[in-house]
Amino acid sequence: MSEYKFGLHSGHLTARADTIAKRHGAWHVNYTEPRGKRRGWFACPNRGSPFDQAVAKRVREDIDRAGGIDALMHARDVGATG
Repeated sequence: MSEYKFGLHSGHLTARADTIAKRHGAWHVNYTEPRGKRRGWFACPNRGSPFDQAVAKRVREDIDRAGGIDALMHARDVGATG
């Protein structure tokens, strides 16, 4: 099954982002590109609309309740938005 990716961000997030994603059947990925750029995203199984958008919406709402992406950022990545 393919993945529905959403919430692309610069920097790495803490394990709290993983916990929030798992609560909704999704997961979070921290990735470091070969040249060192740190970024991440959320994903869930691609089951089509409206399922994918509903999962993404619930994850985003919980991220917002937790203070937003910046509040979940690893200390070395604070301010790495975009």
